[in-house]
Amino acid sequence: MRKWLFIAPLSLLFACGDSETPVVAEEVNLDEYSDRIGYVLGALNAESILQSGGKMNELNKELLIDGFSNNLNDKDCSDCDDVILGLFGPYGQDFDTTKIDAGSTCIGRLTGFRFYTDMVGMGGSDKINMEMVKVGFRHGMYEADTLIDETEKRTMVQNFIADVNSLNGEKMIEAAKKEPGAQVFDNDIVMFTLEEGNGAYPDPKDDVEVEYILTNAFGDTVQSSYEMKKMNPDAGPVYLSLNGGVIAGWSFVIPKMRVGGKARAYIPWNLAYGEQGGKESLCFFIELKGKGPEGSLVKKQPGM
Repeated sequence: MRKWLFIAPLSLLFACGDSETPVVAEEVNLDEYSDRIGYVLGALNAESILQSGGKMNELNKELLIDGFSNNLNDKDCSDCDDVILGLFGPYGQDFDTTKIDAGSTCIGRLTGFRFYTDMVGMGGSDKINMEMVKVGFRHGMYEADTLIDETEKRTMVQNFIADVNSLNGEKMIEAAKKEPGAQVFDNDIVMFTLEEGNGAYPDPKDDVEVEYILTNAFGDTVQSSYEMKKMNPDAGPVYLSLNGGVIAGWSFVIPKMRVGGKARAYIPWNLAYGEQGGKESLCFFIELKGKGPEGSLVKKQPGM
């Protein structure tokens, strides 16, 4: 899954905490949504750097800000890899003070590059005023991003992510509907039978044994039971209850599979993890390995 580095008509006059930095005075207009969300995302990117700990607070803030502002685009900055390696060492345990300036610039450049390319990749860049991202980042680096209160910041980011997720999920599902062999259901679930299987169909309340791979709308693998077992050879089978133990999309899809079968299912966000899951539509590869009556595979815990 993609990991975002996240890292408000108002006037702002503030003195930076760094005594070597002059007072900054600027007019900041945040009337439009694109301005406000840009400012918030920029400030949270700065916050993520400051909260990284270690020697990050010893970086040159002005050079870091310049690097971010000048590389808030798709300009390649792979040349920074060696610079940051020289600053922190191969294991991140060193800190070469002679390379603070170059390292600060490069950390800023990489942060800007990654933020910009993530926004473009997920279709959110046209909703953001990138100039206000720069302003928010600068204010955030000096912990002076007080134009929007913290509660509103978090709410705005959550809503922004949910809106982008919802849009990308719709695109994924609409594209899946056009693929050969697609089974399209009234609830907008799209299912492909990859292998039929030769066993019985589960009942809607059965327990099931499965293997699965979960991917997001961009095709990034979020979770894989196969990989989890590689990392932990002692991990047991994946047993799930179709009666309340899985998302609604699985309760709908798995009874349409035979034991021994494999399927790919595209599940809209309202049948996945809902608003709490950021309105993210998901794609699952599912291998149905076994089934049993309710409670036979998934043992109910006392008191549940």
